[in-house]
Amino acid sequence: MQHRQNRVQDNNSVWEKPSETWLKCNVDAAFHDRDHITSFACCVRNSHEQFIRAQTKWQWTNITVLEGEAVVLLEALHFADANRWDWVVFETDSSTLVQALSSPGHGDLEFYAIVSSIIYQLSLHSNFEVKFVRRQANMVAHTLARAVCSWASHHIFYSYPSCIEHWLINDNS
Repeated sequence: MQHRQNRVQDNNSVWEKPSETWLKCNVDAAFHDRDHITSFACCVRNSHEQFIRAQTKWQWTNITVLEGEAVVLLEALHFADANRWDWVVFETDSSTLVQALSSPGHGDLEFYAIVSSIIYQLSLHSNFEVKFVRRQANMVAHTLARAVCSWASHHIFYSYPSCIEHWLINDNS
């Protein structure tokens, strides 16, 4: 388990660009209780702080916050794999999820089933890392997740949507 602990870290309250040759993928989920919708977003940027791609999804479902945070990370891992990205740091503002990845336990069966899937996906990609960041360092993904309901249920962005422009500029300054 020591290997996993080295790849799952806890830090930052400001967005930091990834190391050269790495990509950074910020992820977040949002819960729209009134409409019974859970939305997921991830945003990928490179070591030059440039927007690469983003993905958003939403679904009619009532899942827990922990399940939503785990699902969005799993979706982002599949997104990175589908795009054949090899060196990716995934950042989430769910400290509970990051802790569960470091020392999987027992509890909510659905949450830990998703955590097991994430751990499996990480085992297939030795150069994927997961880090905890504070919400302030994850505002691009947070804002995207909140805006998802205005787009198709699955959307891939090849240029950034205007709703995150402020946060992209803010992160780069």
